[in-house]
Amino acid sequence: MQHKARLRTRDALEQLRLDHEVIRKLLREYDNVRLVEGCGPEQKAEIVDRLCEALSLNAQIEEEVFYPGVRPVLDCDARAQAVLWDRTALRDLIARIDEMDPADPGYDAMVNDIGDCVLPRMDEVRAVLFVAVRGVGVDTALLGEQMARWRRAQQQDVTLVGLPPPRKVPVSGWPADCHLTLA
Repeated sequence: MQHKARLRTRDALEQLRLDHEVIRKLLREYDNVRLVEGCGPEQKAEIVDRLCEALSLNAQIEEEVFYPGVRPVLDCDARAQAVLWDRTALRDLIARIDEMDPADPGYDAMVNDIGDCVLPRMDEVRAVLFVAVRGVGVDTALLGEQMARWRRAQQQDVTLVGLPPPRKVPVSGWPADCHLTLA
């Protein structure tokens, strides 16, 4: 039975590659929308929300599952260790764009800064880290299963990187047994 589950789950590197493709696609989509005459700020904000969610999910899964799974076997590979990405700058950019109004003249530049921050790093991760992981024989199928379990567990609780999860506040006037909350 475990063999069948392993066949259905993408390996760790494939999952991360797909995450990177989604992020690239969202950056291209934003760029295309930005160039359309009369594009409303709502359209931009919707794409940026999806982008920040994808970036946050990718960052969390890499930092909490993938990096801890590969770091011990890559300790002799200084180049691969250097690629293990510190996302301080990305966290700052996500927090800053989260506070901006999509109609702000600097909004497009901020999305561009996010792209400039993540695109080269994703290329480096794929070119250096993925090759090193394959070279040392990490069980990427098993790591992929762990990542898939993590994704399922976090599915309802993913927040922007570096930002606290929304506080659930009961709506006043509702009975105590009602579970309606404001995020």
